[in-house]
Amino acid sequence: MNNNIRLPKTKVGYKSFYKIIDVAKVLFRIKGVSLTSINEIIEQSGVATGTFYNYFDDKLAVYEYLLNDYSKRISNKINEAIKMAKTREDEERLGIKAFLKFARDDKLSYRIIWESLFINKDLFIEYYTSFADIYAKRLKRSVNVGDVKDDLDLNTLAFMLMGISNFVGLHIVFKGDVTDEEIDEITETIMKVLKSGMFNL
Repeated sequence: MNNNIRLPKTKVGYKSFYKIIDVAKVLFRIKGVSLTSINEIIEQSGVATGTFYNYFDDKLAVYEYLLNDYSKRISNKINEAIKMAKTREDEERLGIKAFLKFARDDKLSYRIIWESLFINKDLFIEYYTSFADIYAKRLKRSVNVGDVKDDLDLNTLAFMLMGISNFVGLHIVFKGDVTDEEIDEITETIMKVLKSGMFNL
């Protein structure tokens, strides 16, 4: 945890902490981070000013907590989905599906993640490079067992696969109400391209 964020030490403290987080999420969704003030967060969460500053140095600390929380939650969803996968293909399919469902169910995630590019570019870079590093390590294991070609730059491949999920996730967000069945169909389209490509050669 960064020094500008201090976690509570009691159950009562956590209740106030999560009130601040929940209110900030609503305000960030409606107004964006830059147009939301600390006073609005404090007033609408019903906590004392001193309580806010017990946990957060400023508004950007609240934002950074949310960004890190999304990173953990997305990773956990994907890890849970792929733990039974037996092949790289299974892992990609299950991981993509888990990410697309997360994007559908929590549309604020995109706004929080992408605003980091304008709030603090280093946070944006760290968010995606950290995911890519983990992805590349998994791809390396798949190379070692023969599931992935051994003549590919794995970091580039990681970003390419992340890019597919990221922008198809936007497609999900733009569509609005998307069923599990539609996500299955979209995932299979992605898998078809990954397996055989898109060109008639």
